[in-house]
Amino acid sequence: MSENRRILGATPFVAFDGTQMRSKLETRVYKWLYDLGLDPKYEPETFVYWEGPRPTVPFYDLSKSRHNQLNMKKLVNMMYTPDFIFDYNGIKVIIEAKGFENDQFPLRKKLFRAYLETLDYPIIYAEIYTKRQLNEFIEELRRYEIIEGHLVASRRA
Repeated sequence: MSENRRILGATPFVAFDGTQMRSKLETRVYKWLYDLGLDPKYEPETFVYWEGPRPTVPFYDLSKSRHNQLNMKKLVNMMYTPDFIFDYNGIKVIIEAKGFENDQFPLRKKLFRAYLETLDYPIIYAEIYTKRQLNEFIEELRRYEIIEGHLVASRRA
């Protein structure tokens, strides 16, 4: 993957079911979701939200060997692997357990949000920092239903 995969300041941790996770926060969110009766999957899917093209215009730049050269290599895809994905009443739920954001996250999040708009199935994305936020999100999630293929918030609480 990218050089960005290590979470700064995170301690890798093994969840209660033996799943290796990248941080203690992810482990706690996993357990909280499990305790709520949900079936979260850890990093089960990677979304390619920008397909890197093969250039047609030569790009003369500095190579890894520190020499300038013409570069015609395919541009690397931009991908995002969310921490957790699960299905809730036909809604695909994506949860990102966030501790500290790195410098790339705000831009990647915007691009990923734009990508989610192109999908043709009901989906909800949430960033979770605390157990309280997770509980509030789950309460909100329970208000949603699918009506004629669209995700709709109902009035019931």
